[in-house]
Amino acid sequence: MHGAGCGLADLILPPVDFSSQRFDAYRSHRAGDGGLALGCITFKEDLIRYSGKPWEEIRSELLRDARILNAGGPGMVSMAVAAQLLRPSKIPVVYHGFSGDDATGAQIRHVLAQTPLDISGYRQRPGSTPVTWVFHDPSAQGGHGERFFLHDPGTAVFDDNILGEPFFQATFNVYAGTALVPPLHAQLPQLLAKGRRRGALNIVGAMHDAYAEVLHPGRLWGFGEGDAYPSMDLLVADSAELHGLTGDTDIPSGVQKLLDQGLAAAVITQGPDPVYYRSLGGIFGVSEGWVPALPEIVVKSRDRNRNPGDTTGAGDNFLAGLIADFCLQIFADDFFTKGEMHVERELLQIVPLRLRHAVDFGIAAGGLACLQSGGLKLEKASAERLHAIRALLPQPLPAGRPW
Repeated sequence: MHGAGCGLADLILPPVDFSSQRFDAYRSHRAGDGGLALGCITFKEDLIRYSGKPWEEIRSELLRDARILNAGGPGMVSMAVAAQLLRPSKIPVVYHGFSGDDATGAQIRHVLAQTPLDISGYRQRPGSTPVTWVFHDPSAQGGHGERFFLHDPGTAVFDDNILGEPFFQATFNVYAGTALVPPLHAQLPQLLAKGRRRGALNIVGAMHDAYAEVLHPGRLWGFGEGDAYPSMDLLVADSAELHGLTGDTDIPSGVQKLLDQGLAAAVITQGPDPVYYRSLGGIFGVSEGWVPALPEIVVKSRDRNRNPGDTTGAGDNFLAGLIADFCLQIFADDFFTKGEMHVERELLQIVPLRLRHAVDFGIAAGGLACLQSGGLKLEKASAERLHAIRALLPQPLPAGRPW
C-alpha cells in the first residue's frame, strides 16, 4: 500500500468551548471568510486578515495552551495507522510526502519512526513544516464533540517528483487530504489514471477544501484539473465534504451525483451517525447500506471524565481501518496470489472485496480513535490496535469464514 496526501504536525489544545467570548473576534460568519468554524480549516494568514489582529496577539489569546505534538494530516495518519494494523501480516505500507528541514519536521519523523510505517518516501525540503493547531469542543454535536483547525502551510515547497514510478507499484494507491497540498491535488486526475493503467486500486479520502472556499467561494469543490471520478475505485468522505463536492445535503442523492460522473463506489461518514456505503459493481460488487456506530464507543466518548480524548483523527483512523481490512481480505483469501504487487481486476470481479465488512472495521478503528488524544497512538506492543478493533467486531463463524 502506497499513500500520499496531507502530512503535518498537529498541535493539540486542551478542550475548549467554541461558543465562549474568547472566540468572538475570530468566529466565522460565512464559508471562506477567514474565520474559525467548527469542522473546518482556517489558514493562519486568513485569520490574521479576518480578525485584524497581529499573529503574536492571536497566538497569545488562542494558542498559548498548545501542548501535544502528534503526526497529523489524513495522508500521514491513515498510512501510519494502516501500517500498525497490517504489521502482523507483514504487508508493507509506504507514505509519500514532504516536511521542512526544521525541528518540527524532525519531531514528526521521530514519532513515525516508532511505527512500522515506511517513510522512505517522506522527503525533506528546505523551509518550515506545515502545522495545524487542533481545537476540540467536547460539547458540540450534542456531546459527541467536534474539532476546528488553524493551519500554517509552512514554507517547504511540494516537489512534483515525490510521486515517482515506484509509487504506482502497489496493490493500493491511497490519496488522502490532498486538498491541503494544492500541487498534488491539481494532478489527481492524471495520477489516478496512471495508477489505473499500472494496475493499482485507487482510493481517495476527501478533506475540507479550505483553498477552494477561499479562492472560489460558493463553487463546488473538485479533485484537480480534469475528470478524476472515472479513475477512482472508492471515495471516502464525510457528509460535510460530500456537500462541498455536490451541493447536496441528502447523502444517497449526493453519492448518486458522483456515481453519475463515473465514480464506482463511495463510503460517507457522519460522525456518530450511521455510515452510508454504495458500490455499483467492479471490485466491491453491488452493495448499498447503512452501518451504525458502535454503541459502546458512543457511550464512552460522551463521558470525557472517565474516557479523556477527542475526535482528532477519527476520520483518518476510519480510513486506515477501511483500507487495512481490504488488504486483510485479500491476504486471507486463497483465491489471490500472495506477494504480487497488483491484484487482477478480473479476479476481484469474480470475488469482490466486501465493502460492508471493511466499513465495520473502519467504524471500530475510528471509534477507538475518539478515546485518545490525537490521530496517531503509538502501540506498546505489535498488533495492539488490531486486537482492540477485532474485540469490538463479531467473531468469525465456526467454519472460519468471515461473518
